[in-house]
Order: sequence, then structure tokens, then C-alpha cells
Amino acid sequence: MIKDDGVRLFRLVSSIIVSGTFLVTVLGGHLSDPNDEQIIFLLDLMVIEGKEAEAEDLMDKLVENVKKTEPGTIVYEYYASSKDRYVLYEVYSNHTAAEFHVDSFMKGNLMPAFVETFEVITFEVLGSTSDELKNNMKDFTTDHRAKTDGFKR
Repeated sequence: MIKDDGVRLFRLVSSIIVSGTFLVTVLGGHLSDPNDEQIIFLLDLMVIEGKEAEAEDLMDKLVENVKKTEPGTIVYEYYASSKDRYVLYEVYSNHTAAEFHVDSFMKGNLMPAFVETFEVITFEVLGSTSDELKNNMKDFTTDHRAKTDGFKR
């Protein structure tokens, strides 16, 4: 009888541990972290007429530059819907990384080529942006959207 109770207790404790581990591992990974500081930029870009040939070369240079000089940039990708329409998707680890990117872009030698090549149709900033970042971006966008709900897988 005592031996059977010990086995039952062992099985119960093991079951609780396995269940808890499952919940933390599987379900915990699907919950959005309320302390997530990522900032996302979404830009809808149209190539200015006559600049189609320069656009692809410029995008290559921008991607290379951001990859080499901005370690806080998690994602920097262009998506094309046609030869003259792109979406630029950027993800920064936090405000500091996003502010660094904005500052680098403004002072960089590729900014003039960017504004001569692309017309920004829309520019959305997703995440809880700081007042400093909003101020630094006011000439480009005032469309800042704080996360209200969701999850990540």
C-alpha cells in the first residue's frame, strides 16, 4: 500500500512537471512580451518616374549599409509589387536602434539618392515610440501606432 502511494505520488509529480514544462515551452513562446521594445517601420514606396534603373542599385547599397553599420536592425527588407512599387519593412530591437537608424540615414550619403529615387506614399511606425523618436521623424511621418493587443509565435 505505501509502495503504491509512493508510485502514485511520483506519477502525479512527474505529470505536473511535464505539463508545466509543456505550458511554458509551447504556450509561453506564443505570448506577446509586454516588455517588447521592437519598433517597426513600414514604408510604401513608389519609384519616381525615370528612376527605375537606379532604384534596384540603390536598394542594394542601402541593404548593405544597414547590414554592416546597424547591429540593432533586426530586419531590413524590400518587397516589390511591380518594378516601381515597393514596401520597405524594417524592425529595430528598441528605440535606441531605431533612433540610430534615423540619425544615420539623415546624416548618410545615401539619403539624397533615396529622396530623389522614391516617393514615400505611406510611412507607419509600429510600437511604443518615444517622444524623441517621434520628434526626430516628424518630417517623414506622424503615423505612430502603439501595440494594443496580439501575440508572437
